[in-house]
Amino acid sequence: MHSNLKKVVIIGGGTAGLTIANNLQNFFDVTVIEKSKYRRYPIWYKVPLLIGLLFKSNNKYISKRDYFLSNGRNIPFFESNLLGGASVMNGCVHVLGSRSQWNLILEKFNSNYLEVSESYDNLYSLNPQDYNKINLSTAFNNTIDSAFIDALNSEGIPSGDMNLSESEGCGPILNTIKKYFRTSVLSLISKRRFKQLINENVESFLFNEDGCVTGVKTASSVFYSDYVILSGGVVGSCDLLLRGASSENQVGNFLTSLNIGKDIKDHTNLRINVLTNNRIDSLNEISNSFFKKMVLVFKHFSGRPTLMKGTGATSAAHLDLDKDGEIDTRIQIVQFSETGRAGSGGKLFSSNKPGFSISITVINPLSKGTIKLDGTKNIVDPNYLSSKKDIEILKLALKFCIDLLKSKSLNPHILMIEDEEEIICNPENYINNNIFSGYHLIGGTHQAVNSDFEVLNSKGLYICDASVFDRYAASNIHSSVIIMSDIFSKKFINSNSV
Repeated sequence: MHSNLKKVVIIGGGTAGLTIANNLQNFFDVTVIEKSKYRRYPIWYKVPLLIGLLFKSNNKYISKRDYFLSNGRNIPFFESNLLGGASVMNGCVHVLGSRSQWNLILEKFNSNYLEVSESYDNLYSLNPQDYNKINLSTAFNNTIDSAFIDALNSEGIPSGDMNLSESEGCGPILNTIKKYFRTSVLSLISKRRFKQLINENVESFLFNEDGCVTGVKTASSVFYSDYVILSGGVVGSCDLLLRGASSENQVGNFLTSLNIGKDIKDHTNLRINVLTNNRIDSLNEISNSFFKKMVLVFKHFSGRPTLMKGTGATSAAHLDLDKDGEIDTRIQIVQFSETGRAGSGGKLFSSNKPGFSISITVINPLSKGTIKLDGTKNIVDPNYLSSKKDIEILKLALKFCIDLLKSKSLNPHILMIEDEEEIICNPENYINNNIFSGYHLIGGTHQAVNSDFEVLNSKGLYICDASVFDRYAASNIHSSVIIMSDIFSKKFINSNSV
């Protein structure tokens, strides 16, 4: 079927790689090579809320590594060991983001927000009856969400669409869910025509003397192709390129001059835990009751809106805290409180008392880090909080959230704000002791590609994944990576198909 088509090898079967493969399969002979060992997890994890169970203990579907703060704290970071990558593991909260930020990102690739809109309409749908799209649904909201939105409205923050972050606004969040189960990049594939290899690790690129890619070498075989597209994510793509640049066996000098692994970023996530004076059916309350869990499951599968439609985050606000005219922060109501992220504090929830948390994310942090090789290992250092500006925004966010919790709308629900004195009197210390990763790495190859996503000094080698972003379009990168991959696919097809 593909005998007369040019061959494309895509390295990585994750969020970017599968989007690209799905688009290219009608025009090229496509092979996807994915290092993860598993094609799917048990079906119950497809319920959005239950995906959190994968993170609370070591298991075969997720790998955990530690990053470190300058004060010595270890920050857990989770990586998928599943076909579909982060999209099937951690892509529930949906945000398209800011038109202005998208235009800045796409300027390098001779594109603009019009292509974002076109891709978005083709890829996403609010209609659960639509197939071969990523379906979206508004999160369930309760009394705390209503009070949160009322309090924000009283502060002059209007209700609006939380899919967009061009201006200040607040409202229910969107989740990637169809009716009962979450949707992901896998939902885009109607009929798979591309070859798919899992548990296969690419070791190196193959080039000819002219710097033209001729294929890849894996641990078990050689795959020859006309084009190679690197979609291994920030860590995977940087690791492979750095190894290629340092290899004595690499033909030519096509990778050594590239600026790889520099200026990577990750969102930090900071939370304020709050106890309420009445039941709100938070996950804390449900966690120790088999009966309450069964009631929640029954409601979900009978079609009633519940917390099971998402990962616990329910409403949000986009804020311009430093008043410079740019949205800098997203805060979200999360219907549980933790002692750490994903059980890293020793248990999943801080108590079984009614409570929630306010989650804080600086959308475009200035802190930048690196990825380097140390023998057989890659060393990933996002250099969290290295920018004083990021700390200042977080301090403004803490003050804003404390004031909001004491507002006329929210205060009647509040029993206690945990660590309130430290948050008010020593916010920087609270930040250093309580931030965690947002699991949103970007950057590292953005200086190594041209406007066509082609690697500099080479021919036929392309990169498209989170590593080509030099800034964030939104507070979550799931939709950003999928849309960028769709834009790249169209450009690649127009330039290279016969």
